[in-house]
This record gives sequence, structure tokens and C-alpha cells, in this order.
Amino acid sequence: MISQRQGALLASLIEEFIKTAEPVSSKLLEKSGFFDLSSATIRAEMNELEGCGYLAHLFTSSGRIPTDRAYRYYVDNVVSEKRKLKNEKYEWAIRDAIMEAGENPREINKAIAQTLSALSDNLVITGITEEDDFFKVGLSSLFEMPEFREFDRAFRLTSFFDEFEVLFNQIEKDFFDLPAEALAKEGDIKVFIGRENPVRNIRDETVILAKYNLPNDLTGSLTLIGPTRMDYAKNIGLIKYTTRELNRLSKEV
Repeated sequence: MISQRQGALLASLIEEFIKTAEPVSSKLLEKSGFFDLSSATIRAEMNELEGCGYLAHLFTSSGRIPTDRAYRYYVDNVVSEKRKLKNEKYEWAIRDAIMEAGENPREINKAIAQTLSALSDNLVITGITEEDDFFKVGLSSLFEMPEFREFDRAFRLTSFFDEFEVLFNQIEKDFFDLPAEALAKEGDIKVFIGRENPVRNIRDETVILAKYNLPNDLTGSLTLIGPTRMDYAKNIGLIKYTTRELNRLSKEV
């Protein structure tokens, strides 16, 4: 179990890495004014976190990067406290997309995929559980990120993207039928980070999944895929707000 100070340091390091995709050094955290600690004290805490499996040390840099375990701590203990989206611009974009789509489940899913991909810069796939009908948006946005400059990684993700419709039933089973202890603490949203993913082709990425109600007594599914270095607070907030609005709409129809 890490200390409160180590947890706060880890959160600061993760948020810096999310912004820059560059290893984070103790000197950088010192300059940010973290707890007014010296670089040496921060470095000692980072060494402790590395020993506990929360940080990794790249040989090409003196800085550290978060591990899957660090991101899991961040999602469960930091992001869980930020339950509201807290961005009116995003809320308006989601509400407008849903309103313009009307009551057609297919048009709603199309609008949601396009809107959430644009807001998150991640890959978003929406579907109707009762039908083989999917919208997949945002693969090109992922390829602009430094994580996907490696050919093998880009190839695996592209293969998953192309095969998603064929694999959908197995993916649904893998992600939604896992034991409770394997699921994230996000209620109706499931978060799988890196090696937690049961799907082999995307074990270097984070996958966020949710289900929601659609008109005509249909059920929608939403899959957001991005690097483990994604903005978890933003993306989980986007999905929570979207599913809440869609569930509210389905009750009114």
C-alpha cells in the first residue's frame, strides 16, 4: 500500500506524462512545486514507487513512466473522485449530437461515435447489441500519437479495428462476463488497462466500455480505445455523461 504522499506524487507524474508522453523526472516535479519537496526526496519516493511496480525506468532517460498498475491506481483512487464531466462545452456537444440524431437508434449511435471520437481523439466504436450494426471512428487520430509509431503496434490495432464486427460477440463476453474483482470501480462503465485486456491485439491499450438504452427497447454498446496514456478523467467523464443522457432520453421516448 502506498502512502498518501506517494499517491499524490504518482497522480502528478501520471498527469504530466498524459500531457507530454515524455518520461517525468524528479527535477520536473520539483519545479512544479510538488509539496515543496526537494528533488532528492521526490527521487527517493519515485524509487520506492518503482520498487512497488508503479513506475518504470527507461534506460534512455532519467525520468520515469507509469505502469499499468499505476494507471489502475489512478483510475480507482483519483479519477473516481472526479465523477462530473465539468466542461459545459463538451456537455453541449454531446447533447446537440443526441438531439440532432432524433429518435433513430442508428443515427444516435453514429452521432455518438463521431462526437466522442472528436472530443477524446481516441477510437470510438458504437453498436446496437441486438444488431450487427457498428460505427467506428477515430483510428487515424490514434496513429498521430507517439505510441502508435511502431509498425507492429499499429498493425495489431488496425487488425482489431477491421475484425471488430466479427469479434463483437466474443468481445462482449470477454469484457462483460468477467468476475467482479476483475472489473473497474466505475459502475456501469468497465475500464481495462493494458494487460488487463482479454483481447490479445489491444493489450498495449486501454479500453473503456459501456452499455446504454436506446429507443425501441434496444441496447447500445460503446467501446473507446486509446493509449494507456489517455486522459482518464476526461474520457470516463465523457462516457458517463453520454450514457446518462441516452438513458434519460430512452425513458422519455
